[in-house]
Amino acid sequence: MSSLQSDIDYMKSLAEDGTRGPMKNGAILFWAGLLYAGASVAEYAVAINLLPQTGLVQAVIWIGASGLFAIFAALTLRRNRGVRNASGKAYDSAWTAVGMGVAVLIASVFLVAQQVQEVEAITYMIAPVVLVLYGMGWWVSAMMSGQGWLKAISVGCFLGAPVMALMAGKPEQLLAYAAALMLFAAVPGFILMRAARA
Repeated sequence: MSSLQSDIDYMKSLAEDGTRGPMKNGAILFWAGLLYAGASVAEYAVAINLLPQTGLVQAVIWIGASGLFAIFAALTLRRNRGVRNASGKAYDSAWTAVGMGVAVLIASVFLVAQQVQEVEAITYMIAPVVLVLYGMGWWVSAMMSGQGWLKAISVGCFLGAPVMALMAGKPEQLLAYAAALMLFAAVPGFILMRAARA
């Protein structure tokens, strides 16, 4: 009987493995928050004429941030390569879906903007929707990991989205978005990154 109980305990520990452990994608979230917050501040500089208001400058800002992010993400994924348990794969899948969702969202917004010739107005939707997607990612992570503080990050994202919507049409939305990315991606990503290393 004791052998059966120990086998059950062992299987239970395997099933729970990783649900309480550190998430491995903190570095990617840190770099996403930091780089895109920086790009948002640079875009604000364009909006208030501190930088030239040209499509080339804006392309350099956002493509540059995306290129740097791709490099850091690839390096992080390479470093974290190895055997992953079911929970680790689920975290990765959730955040990969968020990342793909953000990329497709931005492409779709620009396609709609070109169709209706309202580029500036429609692009104001990017910040609120990205925060909603991040909120979903954090909620899934909180539920899977049992780390309650991630729920607070998720709720912050959900509350921040309508705030971003209310700021549509104002250059300050870009600064608020940069602050939100730091608060809801870079800072928690850094905390998770440190926890994974410890």
